[in-house]
Amino acid sequence: QQAASDVLVAVGQRFINKVMEEVLTKFQPGILPHYFVMQTFANLSVSNVFGMVPFLNSILGTMLPMLGMAKQDHMKSVFCYALQHFSESIQEYLANLDKAPD
Repeated sequence: QQAASDVLVAVGQRFINKVMEEVLTKFQPGILPHYFVMQTFANLSVSNVFGMVPFLNSILGTMLPMLGMAKQDHMKSVFCYALQHFSESIQEYLANLDKAPD
């Protein structure tokens, strides 16, 4: 699963829309996502900042109501990991707005 996540992150550096289209099918409101779905989102957000930041609004909108569902420590940690990386990518995006495509 780690290897699959790493492949998606590598492919997402070039083909972010296709990768997000597939990964978002595994990220549904009200259903706690798989650990590696969250980890993939987090790693994509720092590897392709300008590609991922436009998706963060919908990801966070789906993710935030789920925070209370994360009862196991590994899920709590991956949610924190994702929030950290999302925050870092937003900061980088805002620091380099002149390079932003949208």
